[in-house]
Amino acid sequence: MDTKKISAIPLLVDLGEIEETPGPNCMSFGFDINPLINSIKTIGLINSPFVTKNREGRFDIVAGYRRIRALKALNYKDAPCMDLSDSGLSGLERLLFNILDNITIRNFNDVEKGMVLRGLMQYMSKKDIEKHYMKVVGINNPKYLDILIRIEELDQDTRRSVANGSLSINSLGLIMELDNPSRLAVLEWIRDLRLNFNQQLKYIDYITDISIKEGKPIAEIMKDGRFLALLNENKLNIPQKAKKMLELLRSWRFPFLCSCEKRFTKQIRQLGLPDGVNISHSPFFEDNNYRLEVIFDNGAELKRKIDALAQIEDLKKIDDPWKDDS
Repeated sequence: MDTKKISAIPLLVDLGEIEETPGPNCMSFGFDINPLINSIKTIGLINSPFVTKNREGRFDIVAGYRRIRALKALNYKDAPCMDLSDSGLSGLERLLFNILDNITIRNFNDVEKGMVLRGLMQYMSKKDIEKHYMKVVGINNPKYLDILIRIEELDQDTRRSVANGSLSINSLGLIMELDNPSRLAVLEWIRDLRLNFNQQLKYIDYITDISIKEGKPIAEIMKDGRFLALLNENKLNIPQKAKKMLELLRSWRFPFLCSCEKRFTKQIRQLGLPDGVNISHSPFFEDNNYRLEVIFDNGAELKRKIDALAQIEDLKKIDDPWKDDS
């Protein structure tokens, strides 16, 4: 689209004639309108919104949805706009006009990226979007296209979580594969315990595996008394509750592994190792080797710690914990 050839007519538009709904060109969600309100209060409207007449004779916003929202919040009755009704722009060109208008001043959040994709899919294939517009919109991985397009299926609160960056797109992709009651249960716990992105993925992985293993819905599993008691535990802060919940789920999902880890930890603790000395196992005990780590400032300290280790008779008792079922 060659923006130099666009013909727009300055027009004072009655704000009551502008559609309240975002419209076919809008790509704004989860924004704070107050900074723009304060700006207009201070120095007035700097850039005029662009509008076009629809079939009902009212105006759709082509670019400037937030500006119109701010003006209405300030009880403006009308606003100077640029009318594109006779510009000859197609629906796709009006959409691209808004995309280009936005990317010069801000980045889209993931909900807004979904809005852009749904708009583009009215006019072109997903393959063409991937080839020509994915990078423009700020999407780095083609696998995210299907997830972003489906964000509209989510409830308002979940979309807000996506927009403000508290719910990762990878987590969102997994959540969308769940039935609605399970999805709502998972999202509720993610919000209540403010799980970070890594914790979200672990939580979804554990709870879906447990659901399959137990043959129970996720919502039912999360009503287990241990989780409800944890949620109401006043002595723990939110990060501590999140960590404890993941530990409970991991123990449920991997009971034998967690039992082995506890036995191994007990073995090592009972050795009375010098400060700065630690013995650890590989993740999931995936190999038969263990690691000895010694932290020291100088050679003399290293020798002292090695000598102290040599005096610990019980070192020879270290063994694979799964060999002991007691």
